[in-house]
Amino acid sequence: MANTSVSRRVPVQFQVHVDDFRSHRIPGLANAKVGSCFIRGDELVKHLDLDEWLAVNPRVPVRNAKEVLTGHVIRGIRDTLSDAPTDFALKNQGLYLLVESIGDYDRQRDGGRLRFSMSDTLSHGLCNGGHTYAAIREHAERSENPSTLEEVWVRLHLFEGIDPEKVAAMAEGLNRSRQVDDPSLMNLERKFEQIQKALEGKSGYKEIAYKQGDDSKCNYYITEVIRAIMFFNCERFDSRKHPSTLYRQQKQMLEWFKDDANPVKDVANPEKKSPTPIDLIVPHTHEILTLMDMIAQATPAACKRMKPQFELGRALSDRKDKRIAQKDTPLFFLGTKMDHKIPMGWLLVMLAAFRANVDWDLATGKFAWKTLLVELLPKVIDGLVAICVQEYRDNKSKPDEMARNQAVYDRCYKEIELELLRSGLR
Repeated sequence: MANTSVSRRVPVQFQVHVDDFRSHRIPGLANAKVGSCFIRGDELVKHLDLDEWLAVNPRVPVRNAKEVLTGHVIRGIRDTLSDAPTDFALKNQGLYLLVESIGDYDRQRDGGRLRFSMSDTLSHGLCNGGHTYAAIREHAERSENPSTLEEVWVRLHLFEGIDPEKVAAMAEGLNRSRQVDDPSLMNLERKFEQIQKALEGKSGYKEIAYKQGDDSKCNYYITEVIRAIMFFNCERFDSRKHPSTLYRQQKQMLEWFKDDANPVKDVANPEKKSPTPIDLIVPHTHEILTLMDMIAQATPAACKRMKPQFELGRALSDRKDKRIAQKDTPLFFLGTKMDHKIPMGWLLVMLAAFRANVDWDLATGKFAWKTLLVELLPKVIDGLVAICVQEYRDNKSKPDEMARNQAVYDRCYKEIELELLRSGLR
């Protein structure tokens, strides 16, 4: 990384290809304007080197001892770049650049060429979006499948004519403008205390962030844990209704969690405290998270046993000569590592299927496994993986899209139901 404390005065010209470009004045600020456009990820890497223009950004992305980016925010950006690149423009706020001058925009058939300049590293540069910029550069350099950047669109916000005295306040405001999210508010209300107590001291418990600000040192946000818990909520989901909506509808998921954690008052007996659905599931939280790691660990071998053999890494790449591999991928809840990265969409549909193995009775407060997970998983993993592979082969379903497919959830659930029926445990 270049030394960003050195100020420049000779303008540096940038020219990038963008999808379209619009600009307008900023009311109340004389001679100030803002421009907006989208730039493709691979174009950003090639022609928008901002390494020397980061001094105006008060937040520096966190890196580990190997100079690899870490934290929940980075993990989310990294997963979108790899698994859902076409959604990047919807999920990411983009890059905010303070520039000296917004130059000409030459419209072309496939977008256009935009020119702009920056001269003073203490007044111009990337004032917000440092994590996004760093993650894209890292993806280009380290990813097994950097070609996904061709599908990524990143929004650029260009600000011209900003008074140098306002630069610090503007950068600070942008970097603090993120609204406190619902999980952080729920954490303040102590809605996650049961989960924290259930996980405390167990493998992987330190990897879970319960609020914004903790994500720089954690690898899972509490919403991922809530989703895994809700997969086993037999009051809301059964053999016909599956939790396919939980993948994208986070707000709805959290509302359900809160509702299902609140005890229902017995008018006839106000002193009586009946268990809630969440009361039943939470003691099994670590078992559920460990099961997810067990599924991930068992998936590559199941792919190899298929006939014809399914090459997991190469098949999920956009290029036939390229493999998707992730050496030393941690399985935090198992306390081990593996040399593959399993698509989250596959993991979720397989994990949710194990709801069929739950003996549930809310009235009596019963949540029990019909058979041990370590004994059931080896019997069903080949069938579950085969369902995911078939969906991929037949419909070319992207990994993240599978987690929204009700039919795939149903087929996986029935796979476990059938095994339990064979064993006389249904």
